[in-house]
Amino acid sequence: MNILNKQCKALAPTFGNAAASIPKREKFSWSEPCSTGTFLMIKKDDLNIDGSYQREEVSKSKVMEIARDWDWKLFGTLSVIMRKDGTFWVYDGGHRCRGSFLRDDITELPCMVFEVEDEKTEAKAFIGTNTMKSVVSAYHKHRAAVKTGEPIAVAAQSILDKHGYFPTKSSSNKYGFSAINTLQSQVNEDRVLAEKVFSACASIAQDGEPISGEVLDAVFTCQKKLEGKADILTNGHLERMKRETLPGIESAIRREKHIVGKGGVTVSAKALLDVLNKGKQRRLTFT
Repeated sequence: MNILNKQCKALAPTFGNAAASIPKREKFSWSEPCSTGTFLMIKKDDLNIDGSYQREEVSKSKVMEIARDWDWKLFGTLSVIMRKDGTFWVYDGGHRCRGSFLRDDITELPCMVFEVEDEKTEAKAFIGTNTMKSVVSAYHKHRAAVKTGEPIAVAAQSILDKHGYFPTKSSSNKYGFSAINTLQSQVNEDRVLAEKVFSACASIAQDGEPISGEVLDAVFTCQKKLEGKADILTNGHLERMKRETLPGIESAIRREKHIVGKGGVTVSAKALLDVLNKGKQRRLTFT
């Protein structure tokens, strides 16, 4: 046993009588590990990056830094999928791969290569790798999850498609929607209500203006709390919200947060309730 193996074994946690205990992977039905992959030195010209589920934008400064200060000790290995047609696709290490193209003295790159059945599995690998590193945005996770056919992501995307909105990192774009996590959370909790809420908010929006996660939360939570009492997503209540406009509802939420000194979905829902009750004798109340 070499020094590194001894050190790793010394660091490994033990739980009681390890020899007599049932392995945790059996006791808790852990998933079986997949193939460990194969290490290959691959010509950089043979490596591809799939923009359909990965970041379409690239940090040029990061690529330049990698190329300028090239250090094999820091490079590590690229994570690569070999598709059925024999082509190689990088799912982790895109910036490092791109950096190599700025250097004529780098021709091959160290890669851990895995074979997969389809591109859905490949996209799942991208999500898993980047989630572990906590460097991928909700927007990119969503795109990759849609690619893999993940039900919640697909349902959320269908809602956006239905109303002409598209996922984006910034809500400054017309019909751009950046509150991906909020929509997916609502779909996961109650898909039917999530669709109705987004439809209502889309009807309040004027000319593709952005729908914030805060407004979605306010409408969703308010309707949940009024369940059995009132439907704020239709008729007079919806008309009241349209007159208030999305910026007006957002302003009401900010005022309520300032008054109570905190945020949260309940506070946002209370702000919306006050908007709906404004000037009315018969006021709506939460259960």
